[in-house]
Amino acid sequence: MADLRRVCQPVTNILDVPHGLLQRQMLFGDGFHVDRVDGDWAFGARMGDGYAGVVSIADLAGWADPTVVVRDLGAHVYPLPDIKTVPMMHLPFQAGLTVVGEQGDFVELAAGGFVHQMQIAPISEVEPDLVRTAERYLGVPYLWGGNAQYGIDCSGLVSAALRGAGISGPADSGPQETELGRLISAGDTLMRGDLIFWRGHVGLMYSDELLLHANGHHMRVAFEPLAHAEERILASGGGAITTRKRLPI
Repeated sequence: MADLRRVCQPVTNILDVPHGLLQRQMLFGDGFHVDRVDGDWAFGARMGDGYAGVVSIADLAGWADPTVVVRDLGAHVYPLPDIKTVPMMHLPFQAGLTVVGEQGDFVELAAGGFVHQMQIAPISEVEPDLVRTAERYLGVPYLWGGNAQYGIDCSGLVSAALRGAGISGPADSGPQETELGRLISAGDTLMRGDLIFWRGHVGLMYSDELLLHANGHHMRVAFEPLAHAEERILASGGGAITTRKRLPI
């Protein structure tokens, strides 16, 4: 039976093989089902979507399920419940925290250290507006396989938006195109939150004409008129839009 561990670093990389290529990432508090350990590496799959790969065993620990999440674009973990102490760690937006106690304005974490209560929210709290979550990543540098504010890719941005809304979904753009939402015909007016897919790429509509996406052209999360993105991607050999999808939210 797989051993459930939780990420104890701000972000950890899921690789294809030890010392291999980046596939996806997990945030602090995310669960990873460890099937086996070989030296410094844990082989298994990410909790929730079953994304399989290899993770550094040093980035995993064991404690109870998270009870709160980081609500801001990052939160500091302090060694004491005092904002004047030198932080131990900086946690990303949407990191899951297991709280074991409270001291004044701070919560104490199972992992050790303290986080200010103004920077957390109950894990049950959701943001149904996918775009509102996604636009918090504006300007974040593009990173293939990235899932955090330190670097993110197109499907990682969609995953973050889904996560904020409490929606489970696949990690990569191909399965996202197949499994998420319902088809929108080319003649229908697009709406905020609609998903636009190309071969190997996905973005969210900010409005009926403006696309929000993490992309290797701008090398960051950026706004781009959909018509411009269509023309640019087609000219670069990326092909035409393959699918338009709408989520039932």
